[in-house]
Amino acid sequence: MTIVLHGFPMSPNTRRALLALEETGSDYRLEPVDLMSGQQKSDAYRKLNPTARVPTLVDGDIVLWESNAILVYLAEKHPDRLFAGKLPAERGDVARWMFMNAAHLSPAMARIFAHTIRLPEDQRLPRIVEESRAEVDRSLGGVELHLKETQREYLGGPFGIADLSIAPALGFASMLGVSLEAFPAVASWLGRVQARPSWKKIYG
Repeated sequence: MTIVLHGFPMSPNTRRALLALEETGSDYRLEPVDLMSGQQKSDAYRKLNPTARVPTLVDGDIVLWESNAILVYLAEKHPDRLFAGKLPAERGDVARWMFMNAAHLSPAMARIFAHTIRLPEDQRLPRIVEESRAEVDRSLGGVELHLKETQREYLGGPFGIADLSIAPALGFASMLGVSLEAFPAVASWLGRVQARPSWKKIYG
């Protein structure tokens, strides 16, 4: 059965799920949700996702939203394709990076986007941008130290959902003026993720 992913193609959260679908070789199709017109707030879409956010994955009777939850689901279905950890310590390690991204890195990047691009100029707050850039640096500092100490190519060891959780948050880093110059290990890791066929297909 074909998986249907409802999402906005430019959304980092939607792209996170798309990357996982590509990496797992899943049979899927993207059902675009037009955030610009407010389609996500329609009654039809809210029946799938009452939070009116993207993405939402439909796999038969399974309806799942929140991109990190979708990563976990696909990794459980395809453990040979996406590493989610086998031992408790490994699973905890993977979860750490996913939770850090969801709680700190991605929201900070979203605030930078809002207050430099999305909002009208008279609503943009430089203080929010400054604080968010500091939060990004704080988060990336943890990733940098981890990669240097473990000498891993990918965050969890093998390529997996920890990488797919964080990498899309940095997909528009240069556009937002977020530099990785102070984080060479992060830059190298991101380059490896971006060299994968899945990234090239989704990001073009």
